[in-house]
Amino acid sequence: MRAVDGPLAAVRGRRPQDTTYDGVAQHLPMLWIAVRSSLRQVLDETSLEQLGSGDLPIRVRALAEIPDAWQNR
Repeated sequence: MRAVDGPLAAVRGRRPQDTTYDGVAQHLPMLWIAVRSSLRQVLDETSLEQLGSGDLPIRVRALAEIPDAWQNR
């Protein structure tokens, strides 16, 4: 994914840790870091071989099995 799309999480073209917000939004960088961390857990745990065979890691399958995971919001 990184080879094709670059950094896993960008916010307005910047890395999450390089963003700053004032007031009530001041904690948004922590949220962006958590989003990036969750992407890393899924993508870094999954090999191309697993993706090709469909034998995905247990944690990845569990996330995909959450009922509302397949619903658009």
